[in-house]
Amino acid sequence: MSPTAQCQATLESGGRFRHPDWCCHRAHCDMQPLTHRRLSWHTVRALIHIEYAIVHVWLSLVLGMSSLLRVLFMTPWSIATAAVESVILHGMCLIIQAPAGMFVVHVHAALHLYNVLLYHGLVAVSRSFTYGEAMVVSQGMTFLIMDAILYTLQQGGALHQAEPYAIPPRDGIAIVLQIGLIVSVLLLPLLCVPLFHVYGTSTPRIVRPTLPPSPTALFVGLVGFVAVVFTAWTSLLLDTTLWTWVVDVFLVPSKVGVAAYWATTLVAVVPLCPILARRWSLRQIVARKLYHFVVVLLFLPVTFVDVDMLRLSYGVAVGVFIVVECIRALAAPPFGRSIALYMRMYLDHRDDGRLILSHTYLLLGCALPLWILYPTSSTTNLDESTSMASAALISNAGVLALGIGDAMGATIGSMWGATKVVGNKSLEGSVAVFVSMGAASLVCHSYHVDLFLYGRYAPVIQWLGATLVTAMLEAVTCQIDNLVLPLYYCATLCLTACSLYP
Repeated sequence: MSPTAQCQATLESGGRFRHPDWCCHRAHCDMQPLTHRRLSWHTVRALIHIEYAIVHVWLSLVLGMSSLLRVLFMTPWSIATAAVESVILHGMCLIIQAPAGMFVVHVHAALHLYNVLLYHGLVAVSRSFTYGEAMVVSQGMTFLIMDAILYTLQQGGALHQAEPYAIPPRDGIAIVLQIGLIVSVLLLPLLCVPLFHVYGTSTPRIVRPTLPPSPTALFVGLVGFVAVVFTAWTSLLLDTTLWTWVVDVFLVPSKVGVAAYWATTLVAVVPLCPILARRWSLRQIVARKLYHFVVVLLFLPVTFVDVDMLRLSYGVAVGVFIVVECIRALAAPPFGRSIALYMRMYLDHRDDGRLILSHTYLLLGCALPLWILYPTSSTTNLDESTSMASAALISNAGVLALGIGDAMGATIGSMWGATKVVGNKSLEGSVAVFVSMGAASLVCHSYHVDLFLYGRYAPVIQWLGATLVTAMLEAVTCQIDNLVLPLYYCATLCLTACSLYP
């Protein structure tokens, strides 16, 4: 048993460690490189997260190889091909010496779940995803589902707390966020697929009449069922009722203040977007980008005030967007048809499937860097939770890439872009992406301070390099940039931070 597994064995049912002195003593005895000092509680917790992260690195490689094999052999997923694929990938992972103990159930279950979600998702909501987008969404949902199952089994006592590897503890916000994403992004659309095919349209450019009463009642029942599943599952893992947890966590001045700021901003700014678009006769692509600037107003300031509130609110917003999208796709009364008519004004060539996902991708793109950097947290201030100078920059990678860079690139490129570089993308637009992201990100890091005060130019060069390659990707990608750019910018910024703060 690994040292971190021994420490994880001390976990109580609520996801909290027993007294850290006992756990650290065991780790002190078993880990020879650390015998000169006792492991702190934070060190043990970090080791557990690292071990679990390594497992998911291998899972990512396995799922990536699976998709590559699928493309190379040009065969759709089936039970027969899944069996052959499992044998091939299992052999490859044994050859490259993957971590022991992770291939009996976890990897194979994740592999087949990923392929089922990928294949059937593309079929169920055709033309709503490109293949690359479907891969990203399927992999993310696979990780969420597998982790939720393992954590639920561990909390229920059905899974040994230290085998096959430690399942990290998590705070209530992470639990609610994870289960909420599973039931809203996967379960609700899955249950609504038959309704989409019978009462929906193959393209959002066609608006159907209002949904009849009988299927409307069925849809309301499905939403209610999903709400019951969410409430029961989260209450089980929280070891208290969901409503009690909400009251205890969020009825505090800082979170109430953030909620009031968001409500005021939404009421004051969102209605202005269509008014400004009509008054200034903005092109459709520029009118769409007005909502990107709204994202900056909503999320960037809150990063420095209450990270935990922002973590959960992203998830709540994604869930609400999915429910609203289901209402739009079905023209469910009383607002479904009105929403469909409103959304039709902002469609582009990529919104051609049953579901319009670009606005949901915008939220996910802003949220993913923050969720990756802070999978769990008990602090509410970004500066207190880490000493890394680029923490605010990484967590806001999506806001900067989409709310600033992509919006400015589209605006400048559509109005003054004359030098075409790739397709309809212009050199002027790409320069606007780079310059705007670089200028706006100055409030999120201290690299420029290191340059002017201490003469350290390496941080600035690497940060500008990460911004430059992201601007280049924006010019050439064929995928939905709302999903691709934030992940890419986050990854390059993480590499920059790792090289500067080893």
